[in-house]
Formats: sequence, C-alpha cells, structure tokens
Amino acid sequence: MTGYRAPDGGPRLADAQVSADFYDVPFDPLDVPRDRFVVAGRAWRAWRAGEADPGTFGVWSEPGLRGLWLVRRNMVLDLAARHGTEPLPWDGWGRLAGPEDGAPAAEEPAPVDAVAAADDPGELRRLARDPRLAVPREIRSRAPFLGLRTVTLPAP
Repeated sequence: MTGYRAPDGGPRLADAQVSADFYDVPFDPLDVPRDRFVVAGRAWRAWRAGEADPGTFGVWSEPGLRGLWLVRRNMVLDLAARHGTEPLPWDGWGRLAGPEDGAPAAEEPAPVDAVAAADDPGELRRLARDPRLAVPREIRSRAPFLGLRTVTLPAP
C-alpha cells in the first residue's frame, strides 16, 4: 500500500499488489477507499480497545504474515519512512521488528501506543528519535531472495 497525491490534489491510496484483472475487488486498486485498508496505527488502536482480532491483520494468503507483531512492526517502519529512512517491507530492528518475539513484552506497548496516538508532527519526530523506535545504523533484512542478513546503513 502506498499513498500518493492525485492530479486533483487529493490524497489517494494505491495497492500495487492488487490487480482487478486477477482479484475480484469492488474498488480501483489505484484509489483504495480508506475503509477498505486499515493502516497500522488504526489497527493497533482497535486491538488495544478490544475491537479487533490481531489475527485478521496482515497478508491474507500467508498465515505467518499476520498478527500483532506485524502491526507493531509496520508502525515502526511507517514512522521510519515518515522521517527519512524508507525501509523495505522485510526490514526490521530491535525487539519491535519481527515475529520471533510473539506478543509484545510488557514494556513494548508504551512506545507503540504513543506512535499510534500521535498526530502532531513534532511528537512524531520526537518518537522517531526514541531509542526504542529509532532506526539504528545496522538493521536486519529478511529479503525473500537473500535470506536473513545484517545491513549497515550509510551515516546520515
């Protein structure tokens, strides 16, 4: 899912993985309605409120790519992308990165709760610098074609 600005200036969501030629979707994949795709922050808030099952979030065709770990990871990736680092979907770092940790440990929801609740650009910048969320110099990448590897990012 990616966001872009349409020629009329309005924000749009596009899903490059959905083709109306192959999937029976009742919308234009280049103009996905907001109610047809739940962004990570909204999914996290719904889970915290007891309104959503985390197992319903993720890649429908891959059971291993569903759940709370994926929601929290995508929130961290989204935060990084909004602040200058565009991670790949399979990149991660720290304890908030992958499925091997299962459900969040007791100390982990607090920073992710803060990201999910933040709507002020200054607060988001502050959170992007929080050591529990910030992009480190070395990240783990699980690229499907290269396997697990460590990647050293260039110095800022």
